[in-house]
Amino acid sequence: MAFIELRGVVKSFGKSLVVKGLSMSVEKGEFVSFLGGSGCGKTTTLRMIAGFETPSAGSILIDGADVSAVRPNRRNLGMVFQNYALFPNMTVRRNIAFGLKIAGKRGDVLESRVDEMLELIHMGEFASRYPHQLSGGQQQRVALARAIAIEPRALLLDEPLSALDAKIRVALREDIRDIQRKLGITTIYVTHDQEEALSISDRVAVMKDGLIEQIGAPFEIYNRPATPYVASFIGTLNVMSARAIDPSAGKLAVEGQVLLASGPFEAKPGEELRLCIRPEALSLERGAAASDGASAEPNVLEGRVTKVKLLGSIVRLVVSLGGASVSMDGFNDPSRPVPGLGEKVRMRVRSEAILVTRPEEAPAVGAAIEDGGLAE
Repeated sequence: MAFIELRGVVKSFGKSLVVKGLSMSVEKGEFVSFLGGSGCGKTTTLRMIAGFETPSAGSILIDGADVSAVRPNRRNLGMVFQNYALFPNMTVRRNIAFGLKIAGKRGDVLESRVDEMLELIHMGEFASRYPHQLSGGQQQRVALARAIAIEPRALLLDEPLSALDAKIRVALREDIRDIQRKLGITTIYVTHDQEEALSISDRVAVMKDGLIEQIGAPFEIYNRPATPYVASFIGTLNVMSARAIDPSAGKLAVEGQVLLASGPFEAKPGEELRLCIRPEALSLERGAAASDGASAEPNVLEGRVTKVKLLGSIVRLVVSLGGASVSMDGFNDPSRPVPGLGEKVRMRVRSEAILVTRPEEAPAVGAAIEDGGLAE
């Protein structure tokens, strides 16, 4: 039986329907992230689980019991907010101890638990400091310790790292995951940062317009997106116009260049389609000279380099195929020269990396949708 379960949960504010019959389950000890852009309903869903919002319809169960109408302080859940929410007039020790005192803990039992939390977040030397004497990352560690000190049934985190600098975010998200694994606590995490969600979650629920588009393991979400929206929201995606040649054989063309998808698709010969390919699914055919015209070899695209972007460990080439452009990512290997601007290149793409869809289902055509470009 699922530890946390949402059954047809609906939430409306006046005439605005924010969550539209959402159903899902979270297993005990699992780390699940709600990922989506602004207004997709992820934070509202988390707040309903926490008890800060009441569902307009549907039910929320925790450990088999319906808590839809139970007050937040009766649910025994730990909550970490984006803005830390620490008491400015209390030291780190007293902030961590606050929930324990409310729960009736006193004396050695309370002090021992606070010491345990300080050790867990590696902040024993800061116990006597006040929030204004701490960095943002340190304050969020204290907020995390306070949330888990009471030994909650589950931990809920609402974009806890969005106010922090990039390097601090990376370090703290790893700490959160390590602590979650150590304690084995069921965790639901809300974020708009796809890298964050993919790197620390057991499963990711990609949300759009108050519903879950797809939920699954990070590798499944990225490599086998269930919808064009998920494919475009997660990572970078090339979206191009294509034309069906032989749908039963998975054959289509982009700018006169033939591609074979991994299987048949529904379309009529000559019908306009959309083709989606991730930049890393394209590989440069080194040593193979590009011809003056389109390649006659299936799954090989020929074009001319129009941009070269160094992205640290990745080099991104933007290649013009004529009326369309495509981005291709490769590792930054100092021992191998990068094609120059205007140079003709050949790129090979695997059949299984080709996603074929109809124009009305696909994102807008463009050179590439950059990392999370559809988020807002």
